[in-house]
Amino acid sequence: MNTKDLEYFINLTQLKNFSKVAQKFGVSQPTITFALQRLENELNAKLIIRHRAQRRLVITESGQQLLEHATDIMLHYQWLQREILAGHQKKLSLGLPPIIENNYFPRIAKRLKEQKLLDKIQTMEYGSKTTLEALQTGEVDLALLGSIDPLSNEEIITEEFDRQPFVIYVARTHPLAHQKTVSFADLKAEDFVLFKDGFVHNQAFNLLAKRSHFRPHVVFRSNGTHSLIYLIADGVGIGFLTSTIKTKRSDVVRLELRDPDAPSFVTNIAYRRSHVFNKLQQQILDSIRETLITNKYDGC
Repeated sequence: MNTKDLEYFINLTQLKNFSKVAQKFGVSQPTITFALQRLENELNAKLIIRHRAQRRLVITESGQQLLEHATDIMLHYQWLQREILAGHQKKLSLGLPPIIENNYFPRIAKRLKEQKLLDKIQTMEYGSKTTLEALQTGEVDLALLGSIDPLSNEEIITEEFDRQPFVIYVARTHPLAHQKTVSFADLKAEDFVLFKDGFVHNQAFNLLAKRSHFRPHVVFRSNGTHSLIYLIADGVGIGFLTSTIKTKRSDVVRLELRDPDAPSFVTNIAYRRSHVFNKLQQQILDSIRETLITNKYDGC
């Protein structure tokens, strides 16, 4: 089965027009027609019914079945291409959300440098949600992910290495600053400064808001932890962050959430089940494991 034929077929089910698919790929319309015929002959099934009078295409049940598998086949094929390329380049691409980078990567980098592996990784900085998407599409080989629930994706293997609570940050001048704890429901009238989309913090934040039966007022969003801390210190809004964030600022105060069953920020090493790590990549993975999991209780 030709992967290009599958690619034409997938696009045909989306665009539902032979001419548009041909134009998209820069080929003639008969090329798309012949590709469909080859697939139908190989599978001995009608995949698409073409109603010329009504100018529409109908995907048959067999076509729907092929589409389901063809999408997976093309995704795995893309993974294969990227993995082989990474092997040739002697590199490993690592998805690294900013908060995890700030709090855990310095230890990883130190060990990788000692083992002469630091220059063998290429990091990509996204929020955990976006990082997971990059891992699923094969854009990264390995990722350090944050989550509030165990991942249910059978394609992804996760290895938990830490778990920390979410907390509230307020300015020293804020009326709540004299408290050590706070309930999320008590924050109904507050202005919040939060991370942008793609961060798992938003999932935990929305869950607590739903439980507390109010819609929070978010005045600003940022991708940077330091930016949020500055905004909090200046009284622009209060922050919803993780306890892993360290700040030496005396004008910012951290409050523990006393909500029962409040979600935690769970950090994981994650990779695709189908990924075959070459020798170099396996060395990097083992080094990261040793840093984050094996030695996490010995003060490292």
